[in-house]
Amino acid sequence: MIRRRFLQALLASAGGFDLSRAAKRHPNIVFLIAGGWRGQTWPGADEDLQAPNLARLTAEGAWFRRAYTANPEPGPGRAAILTGLFPHACGVFRDGDRLAEDAETLAGLLAEVGYESGFIGHWRLDGRASPGYVPPGPRRHGFAYWAAANRVRRYYDAPYFLDSPEPQTARGFEPEFQARLAAEFIGRRREDPFFLCLAWGPPAGPRAAPPRFRELYRKRRFSLRLNVPAEQGEAVQRSLADYYAMCSALDACAGTVLDALEEAGAAGGTIVVFTSDSGDMLGSHGLEGAGLFYEEAVRVPLVIRYPAAVEAGSAHHLPVSTVDILPTVLYLAGFRISGLPGRNLAPALAGGDVEGSESVYCQGRLGSRGEWRMVVRGLDKIVVDRDETVTHLFNLGRDPYELENLAEEKAVRRTRDEMRAILRDWMRRAGDRILPSGLKVRE
Repeated sequence: MIRRRFLQALLASAGGFDLSRAAKRHPNIVFLIAGGWRGQTWPGADEDLQAPNLARLTAEGAWFRRAYTANPEPGPGRAAILTGLFPHACGVFRDGDRLAEDAETLAGLLAEVGYESGFIGHWRLDGRASPGYVPPGPRRHGFAYWAAANRVRRYYDAPYFLDSPEPQTARGFEPEFQARLAAEFIGRRREDPFFLCLAWGPPAGPRAAPPRFRELYRKRRFSLRLNVPAEQGEAVQRSLADYYAMCSALDACAGTVLDALEEAGAAGGTIVVFTSDSGDMLGSHGLEGAGLFYEEAVRVPLVIRYPAAVEAGSAHHLPVSTVDILPTVLYLAGFRISGLPGRNLAPALAGGDVEGSESVYCQGRLGSRGEWRMVVRGLDKIVVDRDETVTHLFNLGRDPYELENLAEEKAVRRTRDEMRAILRDWMRRAGDRILPSGLKVRE
């Protein structure tokens, strides 16, 4: 893999975004990554959700209401967030693949300029080992502090590892234990800035939130999405109660981290990002889980808070991708980077235009018969299969629940052809197994 160059930016730079109000010292950076938290379930968008801490984070930051994962599976989705690359480019074609050792991550890049980096939680990028000890060295990709396991199948008294292969135990509800570790990491006094990534497993299953959060939704009747089949309504009601309880439990954990930043006097000088590796169908179209191209699976939350430079309370409807997070955060921190597929979204935070593509690209189930690729441009969305045959075409403005597939409609042939051309161009630029000549490259 070609090594990317890492350059320091000027405080006031092009693109209409002014960093001159930011602190002279490079900011701390905190990533909060959930597992399977869909973008539709968020404070301000979903009246059923009780999440006061994330509501506060949203009010104090910038909310991207149309954020898409680069790949709606745990491993590939997390690889995209941490590397700024589409998963195929760093070797994570599917969940259970190991991140290539020469793949540069945000932690590795920041370590070169003096950041202390720490990872707490579920890694998912070291193969299929469960719980999976990841030894110090290149397989940790720049993270010096480590309190994590590769893959964990339970959320109570769960195993994790420090710097030796002897497992430790996260006593009680794992996300609460992890949040306390994060608070301790934040509370340490240090001269150099830090980057902390806290990557939870929930709200992806198994869904068994602590009783106080389950009680919040015990009697609630949820507003079901219009694409949930009527005959599945009662089963989906029960599933949603478990899911929302997990979301509220994570909200409390996020509050622990946000409070730690306040107590350390670091909130104003810290970039906080909340996002997820994928969404979750939760009964929409009669389906469960992720891995699919429907909005419930590919849309994820994305909030960026940085009081020193980002205006609070802004909401953005521009379609964005999780591969955009890394270049945006680096820019806000005072650095430039080149050679990435994602865009720097910082100009949008100042009301300006974002340079680069107006569309968002997503890929899923790579290497399987169900392999697909997707592009969203404006309100149009196209999906193709592994042979690049158009299988789905939606207009999300007229049909937000994706109930009307226009792929075979003659009246939208021009739109279909334009969108397919945009998708092929994305494949070419991303090196997604297609050569400039158009000749496919298959495994």
